[in-house]
Amino acid sequence: MTRVGIFSDSHRDCRSLGLLLDRMGYIDAACFLGDVASDAAYLREVLAAMPHEPPLYAVRGNNDLTSALPDELVVELGGKRAYLTHGHMRCGPMSLVYKAQENNAQIALFGHTHVPFCETVQGVLLLNPGSAGRYCRGGEPRASVLEIAGDRLRALDVTLE
Repeated sequence: MTRVGIFSDSHRDCRSLGLLLDRMGYIDAACFLGDVASDAAYLREVLAAMPHEPPLYAVRGNNDLTSALPDELVVELGGKRAYLTHGHMRCGPMSLVYKAQENNAQIALFGHTHVPFCETVQGVLLLNPGSAGRYCRGGEPRASVLEIAGDRLRALDVTLE
């Protein structure tokens, strides 16, 4: 089984990012879905210090306009293709589904709304982990762990509550 930590919209709350990462336990990789790019750099440093050095895949968000991170990315996670984007350039879930399908991806990871979302539409798992930052639309910081075992995909909510 492959375990992937999914983070988005931390908005400079690296303390919460670190605590969420600790709560996840072992992960094979991590994805950062934008807002704020310097938080992705923080995550990259923390992951690089781990004995197994899990890779970080990151895209920029609407608050990262000067970042060198890409707007979207397609990566392989546990034998599945995943389309990553912040979400501000896609209007609605079906836009994400179509873009994932265009890229032969079974997973679409996005953020931007700060609201957790997990649903399979036309064979594509749409996953928004919500906001990893304490200061975003109230509520506690949250992230997700995506477990991939063959054709089985399962998203686990990770919170600081």
